[in-house]
Amino acid sequence: MSFHITFHKMSIRNQMKTIVILMLALFVLVCALISVSIRALIRRSEDEHMQVATQRLIDQMNLMYGKMENFCINIGEDSAIQELLASDYAGISPLRRGAMECLARHKVLEPTIEDISLVNDKIHYSNVFRGEELDSIRTMVNGKPFMWIGFRSHGFTSDAGKPDMMVYAGDVIVGTENIGTIVISLNAVDFLAENDGEENQIYFLADGEGVLFSIGQPEEIYEAHQLWQEAGYPEHLAEGGHYDIRSYYFDDMDCYLVGALDVRNMGRGMVQIQLLIWGCVMAAGVFCAMFFILVSRGVVSPLHQFHATIRQIRQSSQRGLETDLDLSGCAEITELGHEFSGMLEDIEKLNRKIFQSATDLYELKVQKQEAELAYLRSQVDPHFLYNTLEVIRKMALEKDAPEIAQMTLDMGHIFRYSAKGEDEVTLDEEISIIKSYIRIQQMRFEGKISVYYFVSEDVLELKVMKMLLQPIVENSIFHGLEPKSGKGSLYIGARVEEDDLIIMVKDDGVGIGEAELAELQGMLREKSADTRKHVGTLNTNARIRLLYGEQYGVSIESLPEDGTTVILRLPAKT
Repeated sequence: MSFHITFHKMSIRNQMKTIVILMLALFVLVCALISVSIRALIRRSEDEHMQVATQRLIDQMNLMYGKMENFCINIGEDSAIQELLASDYAGISPLRRGAMECLARHKVLEPTIEDISLVNDKIHYSNVFRGEELDSIRTMVNGKPFMWIGFRSHGFTSDAGKPDMMVYAGDVIVGTENIGTIVISLNAVDFLAENDGEENQIYFLADGEGVLFSIGQPEEIYEAHQLWQEAGYPEHLAEGGHYDIRSYYFDDMDCYLVGALDVRNMGRGMVQIQLLIWGCVMAAGVFCAMFFILVSRGVVSPLHQFHATIRQIRQSSQRGLETDLDLSGCAEITELGHEFSGMLEDIEKLNRKIFQSATDLYELKVQKQEAELAYLRSQVDPHFLYNTLEVIRKMALEKDAPEIAQMTLDMGHIFRYSAKGEDEVTLDEEISIIKSYIRIQQMRFEGKISVYYFVSEDVLELKVMKMLLQPIVENSIFHGLEPKSGKGSLYIGARVEEDDLIIMVKDDGVGIGEAELAELQGMLREKSADTRKHVGTLNTNARIRLLYGEQYGVSIESLPEDGTTVILRLPAKT
């Protein structure tokens, strides 16, 4: 508030300086926020990319595990393989061809398979492993139909430079006899290299002892693995030094797939953006300086001259200018000077317009009074209906039709009551109107409805809203008692409970279904419900809350085929 007052007391020149400085500061702040937001967006984007790439690796590893398991089982069930493994040493050669065809078919189905080896006590067939290595793998399998062996290097010296292989194996069991072991070796590079991530994303497989296989720079993998290992192998390590690390544990393979995002390299693409942003800041500074000079010459200086002229007029109490005000500057300011010269002449015209406006306001006031008189006259019209009902009642008595006479009398009573201007009436008056309404309904239903009143004398003089009970009683009759097959009863009671007036309207009609009752009770609890549905109940509840407060209102209890009870809570006002 004090800044606002101080700002308005400043000259326009100083105001312009302040505005330019604030605009420049705001622009710098916005650019800084944009830079931070872009960096956060890049971080989030690369993190999402790493999650997707990691999940793709997980899915492919699980898929490959299941595929190799099927391959191992299918190869083991092939008759040529079983015959080859079960034969003695002398019978191997004739059976070799069928077995090799089986192995070749499976290699064609999965191009990443480097080799499929067979081993038992007599056979050591492999293109990548030596005999002792095959025996070691067979010992590890130890009767299992399939298992993950791990990453193994090529066993022959000539293949020492080749990358490690992913190795799976399983025993071939015929009956109860273990006749041999199948070893499937995959080219890990061919399988995993296509999943290589961005420059700042690395992936590796690791267990509790160390890294099994990696994609990325060794030094980066070592650093990420050490951080992840020291943190206790978490699924997500967001504060892992220079890395954001995610891992997944393969139960069947007893190892982890780890993806690491190098947060240090995320901003490589930000350099150009930051240069562009701060270039914009410098351009904005130059623009603000030029803007200030132009505005100062074209607007501020002429306005200063204009202000000096106004002060001169005020001090000399002039009614006009001897010569036209000539302001240098932009076209708008120059035109303003010319317009100001004729402003004093327009003051008289404005005074006449003000007088005319006052006259128009007076005419509007007269029209309002006439509308109020018309409204008062309209209130006389209902007397015609009262008189008509009285004539019908007299004619009914003359024709010896007391029921029609009583119904006409009750209708006139209800109509006069609803048309009265008071918002509140005594409970006695409200009960009297309800009795008139019920008599009309009893004549309609011909004795089907019995009504019982339980209203003590001490509550009859308490104040209630006009037309409070009629919508509730109408609902009880038309929705509760009318659908009932036999006769029904209606109970109306009122009592004072502490400082509240409790009015109860109960019927033994068909009741309300559980779902509809729950919906209605929920609408009664709402502060603003759609009163187009359940008009009588919701409108009455809304009127009570508006007039007396949120602690008052309507509540409903009901059971199907056991009737409905409506309870109205109001303040006990005299």
